Amino acid sequence: MRLVGFELKKLFLRLPVLVALAAFTVFDLAKIYATVDSISYLHEDAAWDRVYWEQYENYRGEITLAKINALLDVYKPLETAVNDLTATTRGDVEGTLTGNVYSDKNLLERYFVDPMERFYTYRTDAAEVVRAARENAQFYESLGNTCEARKNAAIARLYQGRRVTRFYYTEGYKLYLNYDFSTMLILLLALYALSQTFTRDKECRMTELMLTSPGGGPATIFAKIAAASIYIFAVSLWFSAVDFAGFEAFSNLTDAGGLPVYAAETFREASVNMTLFAYSAVSALSRALGFWTLGMVFLALGEAGNHALLPFALGAGVFLICTLAGVRWGYSSGALAKVLNPYSVVVNRLLFGRTEFVSIFGVPVLTWQAGLVFTALLGIAAAALAVLFGGKSKLRKGALR
Repeated sequence: MRLVGFELKKLFLRLPVLVALAAFTVFDLAKIYATVDSISYLHEDAAWDRVYWEQYENYRGEITLAKINALLDVYKPLETAVNDLTATTRGDVEGTLTGNVYSDKNLLERYFVDPMERFYTYRTDAAEVVRAARENAQFYESLGNTCEARKNAAIARLYQGRRVTRFYYTEGYKLYLNYDFSTMLILLLALYALSQTFTRDKECRMTELMLTSPGGGPATIFAKIAAASIYIFAVSLWFSAVDFAGFEAFSNLTDAGGLPVYAAETFREASVNMTLFAYSAVSALSRALGFWTLGMVFLALGEAGNHALLPFALGAGVFLICTLAGVRWGYSSGALAKVLNPYSVVVNRLLFGRTEFVSIFGVPVLTWQAGLVFTALLGIAAAALAVLFGGKSKLRKGALR
């Protein structure tokens, strides 16, 4: 434990790391604000922002026919006037919400009508998926195709009873769930710190001195790996917390946190049944696992050279390859390519946001389940290699002879 504590000090309590962590945190928050400001119409237009939150109080909460009818009573005349080209383009029309008929119609459509309709009809859409999946399961069962039959039965169970019964502001979650900038910041911090975990000792020939200590071999390697694991999880979870806090501050997340994850526009086909808030926590842990695996690969590569530049370059190359592969196959139908790529666990909406399966010995397994297991096993294997090769040296082999 003393060795782990000592290695943690070497990783965290270094001025460049602390300065980089503070600077990257500020940079991340600035990027979040810029993202919200550039995409959200509520940030772009002060009138929209004011009107939206005023009207929001009338429609938030349980979706009822009374609320739907009240919304349509306001929206339908605007839609008719715009479609008939009879609406004035003046910006000071009395009786309008924003001063302009077209602006009123666009605001209500984008932020109230469309999302409420999507929520209200999701139950019907999910029931249709369940019906089709059950028919497919019976069909494939009659053909003797057990794998496809099991897959469709699993889809039916997953979508059974899905519904969205409450209306809340979800644009913040839409932006948050698709935000990836902080992954690059975590990667840079991980590469910088971990690339020197072994090479620093080699550069100052500390590895030769450590061989004279009873704990200077495998015990030190285990301590380095344990400290590196704590460092990676801490940094990854820190930026996940910063991301959540940033989007909460600049684009409200609190209200929609209790909605099911499939209420988010880009997660309609999600392969998990949990709330948006719960998914935020699961996503943070999943991302930390993905970075841990990459970190263990970085450590294993650190044994390849005596200077920090080589493992840094090799680690960056590995992440670049994983990223390019994720971009290339992340949104394709090649589920196996996602499962075998740790990048999919880092940017985990590729796994959780779609209902896809891989066949393992004829048994259909959801991609996020297979992806998490494979990534964890890959990380354990990389850590084992670091232990296997890190505790050896030419000096020790010579002493053994």
